[in-house]
Amino acid sequence: MPDERLGERSCAYVVLKAPHHSLSLEEVVAFFSRKRVAKYKYPEHIVVIEKLPRTASGKIQKFLLRKDIMRRLTQDVCEEIE
Repeated sequence: MPDERLGERSCAYVVLKAPHHSLSLEEVVAFFSRKRVAKYKYPEHIVVIEKLPRTASGKIQKFLLRKDIMRRLTQDVCEEIE
């Protein structure tokens, strides 16, 4: 996610092994805390998706994830304004 001061902020895209389960940001933060991950590495948003976009060679298409989070953030801002 873009950030004026830092350049970027953290967002986690997650593919669940069991599609009927859910995962919250609080659960991710609690897990990171138990594993003693530095707080600046904690995601600020979490997006659960069915599968990650990949190239023909299997690399994750990060630019598509960046576009997607920008679209989601723009929609959230528009919904808050209305």
